[in-house]
Amino acid sequence: MGSEPGVLERDAYSFLSQEKFEEAFKLFSKAAKAYRNQNNHEQAALCFASAASCWSKKSGEKTFYNAALSYEEATREAEKSGDFAYASMLYKYAAINYERDGEFLNFSDCFYRSKECYRKFLTYRLIKPSKIHPIVKTSEGRGIKGFLKHLFLWFMLTFSFIIWGHGERPARTFFAGILIIFSSAFLYIFGHLLKDGAVFSPSFFEAFYFSVITFTTVGYGDVTPIGLSQLIAACESFFGLFIIPVFVIGLARKYLRI
Repeated sequence: MGSEPGVLERDAYSFLSQEKFEEAFKLFSKAAKAYRNQNNHEQAALCFASAASCWSKKSGEKTFYNAALSYEEATREAEKSGDFAYASMLYKYAAINYERDGEFLNFSDCFYRSKECYRKFLTYRLIKPSKIHPIVKTSEGRGIKGFLKHLFLWFMLTFSFIIWGHGERPARTFFAGILIIFSSAFLYIFGHLLKDGAVFSPSFFEAFYFSVITFTTVGYGDVTPIGLSQLIAACESFFGLFIIPVFVIGLARKYLRI
């Protein structure tokens, strides 16, 4: 059997057509490593992806785990070649296979990386399309309509990345909430609040107390905002209504798997 990657790949497809999945997996993996040594990352990515699909068609212990490992190898080669859209798809396949084998921490990591690869693809698509080197041709939209679509997706993914790490980093939501509380408290110092019919300029402690009550939408009613503080309070309560449920969902999504 030849040692050239092209020959190995051809023989692997032959085994695959005969449903000899383990033999095909070994040859695809060997061909992928040979392509990688030649810095042919496009073919290496395709061969690793083919090896992963062979494992997915097998049955037995850690079947999907082994497939996921091969998909991860494929993603690294796809990233090196500059095809981040394909890398995103491969990370998603790796995540699915990890989930099937009950490897939820690995699933979480691959799901997060899938979203980040696609966000990187959108960044290059919007700013520097010449950096994109597709391995697999896609029907990504072009023109003004395609630009607006990619801009909207990039904005949504970036917002998701910052607020909760695409659902896999709930600590970010917690710290975002803390930042909003402290920032609002700082702004309240320069405004006025009303308590027991008297208008006063709050100390930082009083402003912090009011900020926490406003963000959590508890609203005891002992202190009320007036003037510009009303606008700050309205914005803070809106963010609180949004961020607290997102934090609870993200926490449950990640840690209930464990």
